[in-house]
Order: sequence, then C-alpha cells, then structure tokens
Amino acid sequence: MPVLLSHNSALELLRSVPPQVRRYSAVEEPLELGQISTDGRFIRSVNFRELGIRRSPLHVLLGKGGRAPRVDGVRCHWLGREVMPGGLLLELAPDVYSVGPELCFMQMCACTSLVGSVMLGSELCGRYSHFSEMISGYYERPPLTCVARINEAIAALVGMYGLSHAREAVRWVCDGSRSPMESVSVAELHLPARYGGLAFIRPELNHEVRLDAAASAIAGTQSCFVDVAWPGQRRGVEYDSKLFHIDPARDLRRREALEHMGWTINTIKLDQMVDHDELMRGVALFENAIPRQACGPAPPDKVEELHGRLLRATRYGVGIERALFGVPVPRGAVRLCL
Repeated sequence: MPVLLSHNSALELLRSVPPQVRRYSAVEEPLELGQISTDGRFIRSVNFRELGIRRSPLHVLLGKGGRAPRVDGVRCHWLGREVMPGGLLLELAPDVYSVGPELCFMQMCACTSLVGSVMLGSELCGRYSHFSEMISGYYERPPLTCVARINEAIAALVGMYGLSHAREAVRWVCDGSRSPMESVSVAELHLPARYGGLAFIRPELNHEVRLDAAASAIAGTQSCFVDVAWPGQRRGVEYDSKLFHIDPARDLRRREALEHMGWTINTIKLDQMVDHDELMRGVALFENAIPRQACGPAPPDKVEELHGRLLRATRYGVGIERALFGVPVPRGAVRLCL
C-alpha cells in the first residue's frame, strides 16, 4: 500500500534532490487515493533520509476517509477526493510517492502568506532552488514547473482546500527567474498596490531579442537576453550580479547591440537590491516609461515594507552553516551560489 508525501516534506524533497542528479518519474495515470497506506509499519520501513527527507514531522497525504497511521512523527493531511489526476505525483521508490511541484505549491499556498507563495512559485518556476536547510544561498537547476502547468493543476483540482490562495498567488508569478534576488525585484515591480507593490504591468523574464546583422556584428551573437523585459515598450532591467555579468567588455557590446535594436536597458545592482532607497532611485530611471496597472503603485512606506518581506522570503543573510543537500551530490554536479 503506497505512502504519499506532501506539504513540507514534498517541498524538502524538491529542494534537497537536484534534478541534475536524480529526476523522479511523474505518475501519468490517475491514482486511487483509497490505495494510500494507513499502515504505520510500512512508513517506518521506508528510509526517507535516503530520499532527502530529514525533517520531522513527516507530512503525508490521505484520500477522503483515509485513516491516520499510528506512528509518531507523522502529520496527516486529507484530500477530499477519491482519485488523484494523472501528472501531479512523483514516484520516488516502489510504493513511495510525493506530490509534484504544482500540487506542492497549491498546498503550501494554503498555509503561507501571499508574498511567501509568490516567492515559492517564482522558485519552482525558475532556474534556481533554495537549499532544503534554512540557510542563505541557492543552487542552479532547470525549472521544476511553470505558471501554465500550475494553472492546469488548479483547474484539475476544483474544490481543493486553499485553492483560492494558489489561484491568486500564481497570478503574480513569472516563469524563468534565475536567482532569488531577480525574483525579489520582479515581485516588487509587478505586485499590485494591495500587496505593497509598484504595480508595473507584467514583465517577461530572460526575454530573447533577435538581432539584425549590424547588432549581431556588435554583440558577436544572433540574439541577446534581457533579464526583466517589457517588449512592447522595448525597455528592460538587468540584475547586475557578479555571477551573470563578469565580462564588462562583453556586457558593453551587448548593451550597444540592444540600443541599436531600439531597447533601453537600466541596471539594478546587488547593493541596490538590499537597500530600498537605492532601489527606488534605480526604479525612478524607468518608471515613467513602463505602464502601470490600473490600481497604481502602493504608498512608499508600503513598498518598503514589501521589500523587507521579500528579502526575508529569500533567506537573505541567514547564513550557510548547515548541510546543503539531503542526498549525496557529486562535486560539480550543480552550481552553488553562496
């Protein structure tokens, strides 16, 4: 009889097992939730530490009417339906499953603030992951899901508890973020006034600009990518970190090529991202060029409050004293950003 990990345990799994190292298969067929184990002996027999799950309690999901297993250190959650649609679960081992990133996002939205939910969605739909331990830094990995797939999962699970929270949060998630700080800047720029944001219209992340022959000759490439872009206005914002911008001469050629194509690019540096006043001075350079949502921006004090909440959601300044992964990861398999 299978056991199905959920909520915090599923999120720990997603963060502690880089997909470059181990990619679990999705369960494509619907699963009868009545099959989910209520046997504590089976749960005790599984070595969850080998799967990257170290934290207690262990969160498991049961179907409608399922009985809680009699075992310490297990927290049960019930899904009020008899069948789990295909594509929303991962198979970890024989008879051991976990909810996938879409359903995990939906579950965590029910117990997380809107800001925390948007940042989690940006991580799951982005090209980075926080570590499973509560430490600073992140590592690079391919996106685990995307906004469209989360919306498909929401549509497939109508009536699930907390669905309205997930539906609202995913509205403000953008695909393709490459770092926590990029997620912070996009959320602050895009969130509406009721959440303390600057309420710019939705940007595109890592937008590809195809270059003409002259611009291609300048840049030495046929296309350039803009970190945060509003293609309709040909305006963009670059998050200037040491990780992604390490060749000043190349960056200058790239900037000149984009200018030739009619683009204007502004830069937000790392020290601006952690200093709200400096960030607002950077935003002032392009705020009149980008349309706002109908609500307009939040008052400055509310924007500053949001800024602090977003930084805390990325674990900024927490430290790196603990172990990084829950499973063995070969040296060089993933790129760490500490």
